[in-house]
Amino acid sequence: MSDISESNPKAVPGYRFALGAVIFLAVLIVAGVGVLIVGLVKGWGTHAPGSVPAATRTASSVPVHMTLAPGYTILSADTQPGRLVLHLRSPEKDEIDIIDLNDGHIISIIQAQAPK
Repeated sequence: MSDISESNPKAVPGYRFALGAVIFLAVLIVAGVGVLIVGLVKGWGTHAPGSVPAATRTASSVPVHMTLAPGYTILSADTQPGRLVLHLRSPEKDEIDIIDLNDGHIISIIQAQAPK
């Protein structure tokens, strides 16, 4: 090693650059922490009431009532986001109904002949 770097580490060519980088990054960290504190105090991470789009709502705001036709039984029920899937059986046919949970209308009906 040279005598200059041993006696005075500030004489190393990259020292001023490294010192500037450390100071710059420290300023960025302090600014970031300040923004986080201001954000928490002002409540920037909360949603305003009613700001959720209708497509993401899964529960109906109005109760939905449905009645099965005579002779039908529910074999299974499953849910998907915003949908209710019912597997129904009658003496004549099997049926899968897909129902929208937002307003209760039937989206699709899939029918097959019941096994004999």
